[in-house]
Amino acid sequence: MIKIYDNFFAEEIQREILTRLMQPRWGLIKGTDKKKETFWHYDDLEKENYFSDFIYNLICKKLNRNFSGVKRIYANGQTACQCGSPHKDDGDLTFLYYPSLEWDIKWQGHLIFLDENGEGDKIIFHKPNRAILFNGNQKHYADAPNRFFNGLRISLAYKLYKWPFFYDVKSLNSVVARLRLI
Repeated sequence: MIKIYDNFFAEEIQREILTRLMQPRWGLIKGTDKKKETFWHYDDLEKENYFSDFIYNLICKKLNRNFSGVKRIYANGQTACQCGSPHKDDGDLTFLYYPSLEWDIKWQGHLIFLDENGEGDKIIFHKPNRAILFNGNQKHYADAPNRFFNGLRISLAYKLYKWPFFYDVKSLNSVVARLRLI
């Protein structure tokens, strides 16, 4: 399952997300033995109310669905010629959002999904204010922006749990607390 949503947020929210993600909290993460590439990462956004409450609730409202919880919220960043590694995500679903205000298709940096043989199956173009919802077990990677791009290609990621399954104590406790209010 891959669903694409263009013009996902109102422009003022798109700008606020980008402004918050341009704060100097980015870190360059070194790859592992399996994934050698290094990439830019902005961690722990689930600890910020703006992302964990306000934006999360907007996502649920816009998608017209509820989730049993959020495993992680973070942002990935790529500069020119910095390609991602094919991988599967944690969580049941991934909500990916591109907060950029402009993007030229010639800069590349697209999201590529792979089939069970590891071959390119579907390409989702990087586009400002675009959101993508997909199953976390679908192998994918972000292609590198090309050498003519001189900024940071940002994707905001929410790792989500489907309703009604519970995978961690925090999510379960949150739902139990809500049920007690009924």
